[in-house]
Amino acid sequence: MEKSRNFFRLDLMHKSAVGTRQPSSSRSSSDGGGYRGYFGMGMEDLDNKDGTRDLAMEEGNCGISDEIIEAEGTNNGGGDQKEGFDCGLEGVPGYHLNTLSRKAYIDFFGDNSWPDEDDHGSIVGFRKTLIEYQQALLQLSDKLLIALAVSLSLRINKNIPMNYFIDRSRNPMCTLRLLHYPPVTPNTHSRASHGCGAHTDYGLFTILQQDEIGGLQIRNRSNCWIDARPIPGSFVINVGDMLSWWTEGMYASTVHRVISPAWRDDSLTSSDDKDRDDGYEYGAPHRYSIPFFFNPDHDAVVKPIRYVGAADEDDCGKTAIEILKERYAGTFKSN
Repeated sequence: MEKSRNFFRLDLMHKSAVGTRQPSSSRSSSDGGGYRGYFGMGMEDLDNKDGTRDLAMEEGNCGISDEIIEAEGTNNGGGDQKEGFDCGLEGVPGYHLNTLSRKAYIDFFGDNSWPDEDDHGSIVGFRKTLIEYQQALLQLSDKLLIALAVSLSLRINKNIPMNYFIDRSRNPMCTLRLLHYPPVTPNTHSRASHGCGAHTDYGLFTILQQDEIGGLQIRNRSNCWIDARPIPGSFVINVGDMLSWWTEGMYASTVHRVISPAWRDDSLTSSDDKDRDDGYEYGAPHRYSIPFFFNPDHDAVVKPIRYVGAADEDDCGKTAIEILKERYAGTFKSN
């Protein structure tokens, strides 16, 4: 988390220098673009992004008056009030050994783009730390994949091989993301300034580390929002759309959002307060989180689990890369 805070404290010019945000449809596969590196405030818009249904319609008012809804509305196309940095797998032993899969991964996402650590002493070790963290999360992901297969086999009374998901994710399309949500002033602390709009994640699952500031909310079965309060030493695991489709909703994708921290009237203004490591800068809370988006191989076919073992099981679904292309195209704004 410290490396993340230090990166986002760089000035915008130096952060933007490692920004390569560009849809694959508007670039060649070798021009270094894609979905890697830095993206700025408002460049991602996750509000009401599910890909299968209208989240705003499902949510309803949930006790909120019509007057407030009319006054606040949605984010009105302004994008999420956050900035981020994305990187993919790089030099991980045992992964991406398939040349075709590696090419498909890079063609879509692009190569990693790293800040120059020689020019910024505060982020020395940035690249090494993120790569090592990814390796640790891949080990955790494999445990989750096995647990999912075993639990599904028991639940539907069908012989799902323990390595069913493992075998479809040896060349995974993973993204490690650093996120920074700055505080908002009280008069903008509304639906129009959500740090991250209501959405579900695209892939199999997300392993999220969050700081102590809070702000993550989950929509429950009553279609109302509850706080996912930070618990020290724990991860939040979000089920994604691919796993939801694969299991026909037995593992349902998690609708969630982030409420930006509010700027406090009593915020400190001393420059000595800037380098605090508890999520506060100049006395105001800044939320930092690190999600790891785990997606299967590019050619893994996502289809209802009941077709496992059927002769035509690969004819009744979409590939993982097709799903990601559709969702990314509706989420990111090009430079």
